[in-house]
Amino acid sequence: MHPTPHTSKRRNNLRLSDLEQTISRLKVSVLPDFFLDRIIYVPSLSRLFNQARIKAAAGGGNLRGYSQKELRGGNATNLAYGLASLSVRTTLYCVGDAFALASTTNAPQNLQVRVIPGQPGLTAALEFPFMDRMVNIMISDVGDVADFDGRKLRQSDILTMQKSDCVALVNWSANKKGNGLAKKIFSVKGRRNRLNFLDPADLSGAEGRIRSLKKIIDHGLIDVVSVNENETRILTEFFPTRRFPRRYTDRDVLRASISLQNLLQVTVDIHTPIGSASASSEGQAWAPAPRLVGGSVTGAGDIWDAGDLVGHLLHFNLEDRLHFANACAHLYLSSGGVRLPRLKEVQQLLDEEQTSH
Repeated sequence: MHPTPHTSKRRNNLRLSDLEQTISRLKVSVLPDFFLDRIIYVPSLSRLFNQARIKAAAGGGNLRGYSQKELRGGNATNLAYGLASLSVRTTLYCVGDAFALASTTNAPQNLQVRVIPGQPGLTAALEFPFMDRMVNIMISDVGDVADFDGRKLRQSDILTMQKSDCVALVNWSANKKGNGLAKKIFSVKGRRNRLNFLDPADLSGAEGRIRSLKKIIDHGLIDVVSVNENETRILTEFFPTRRFPRRYTDRDVLRASISLQNLLQVTVDIHTPIGSASASSEGQAWAPAPRLVGGSVTGAGDIWDAGDLVGHLLHFNLEDRLHFANACAHLYLSSGGVRLPRLKEVQQLLDEEQTSH
């Protein structure tokens, strides 16, 4: 029997204004990457390739007319800033240099940043329409995060993690020593019921380390695994389960979350452009994404994770948590990736959705 996604006509009301004080007391530690992101908007990929071929045949030249912007980026950095914008007390540990330090100097008061000396990551992200939606392809130099095993963490950093309500490790796939780092930080004894959260990022090229990661999960060191549709596809190809299709429906997303949860025995959250699903020991849920036309896609998954983490820490039911995370990502996307969502804005969007139902 196949699972059937459904959304109740009336969800439990999330009164975020009543929860703001509670949220502001939450403490989350996030690591380990900082990137300088250059976003390049490409109206047509085929046109870009054709222009590049013409220029190459002519011996080189300049392709003009492509809008671009530079942003502070990296999965951990985006997640940390997203959490801080939602009023969470956040500590970011990121590998970086003087530029990273300067870029985070004016961080919000509830965001503490510890730049660990090293080469930061650099990314050129091409955003373009493909198969009726916007996608991004990132060309990256991951810098020294590629070999970050956590040895440069100070004792004071470990103490902060011990006092955290959640420790979040992201961009695991870019770090060849990511399993060692995961063991180190997730083994730190801390608060009772602390949440250990993993978003591995694009698993392409890291398949050889997945089995070792599974052993870490089997030892009970990870509570939540958050992935997008591409990462879901790679995991379902790696493990003995039904493969996630390239053209997928809401039912496919929900079914994949259930299959992976059964395999990993942890909560599995999947976010996609059409909506998100979660499967845990408590059950499973699906929430469609709010309708969006256009918008930036780079960094949206990190902001979704921020909303998802808040929902986990506040013990929202599965469906409310997914709607909250979807709303966070939608607001970020709608702004073109330049504004982080705030609680009041999320509340307003959720209220509008409730009214429309």
